[in-house]
Amino acid sequence: MPVRGISYVAVWSKDLAANRHVFANVLELPIAYEDEDIVVFETDGAQLVLQRATGADERLDGTIQFGFNVTELESLTRTLVEAGQTIELDREDLGMKQHVTVLRLPSGQSVEFIGE
Repeated sequence: MPVRGISYVAVWSKDLAANRHVFANVLELPIAYEDEDIVVFETDGAQLVLQRATGADERLDGTIQFGFNVTELESLTRTLVEAGQTIELDREDLGMKQHVTVLRLPSGQSVEFIGE
């Protein structure tokens, strides 16, 4: 099976500061990266990503997105396409030998698959 595990869980929010406060100050999760639109927390498992929902992404307020680490992105992407699934990004280069395929679930959520 090419799927190794969940890489991250993202929470979209119009009020990034309020959510940041809960995870950073109340739950005391360490911050791995932060800028004005994103806060990435490290955990023993997957990363928790808080993403600002503004502008074109404002409709995402309150939604959750997640991504998987995969060992065979090429094969997995081909399987998804052959199964008639909706692919939003097809093995887009992220740099550092990492690529991403984004699947749009029938219910509308995006799922990212990240691998070489």
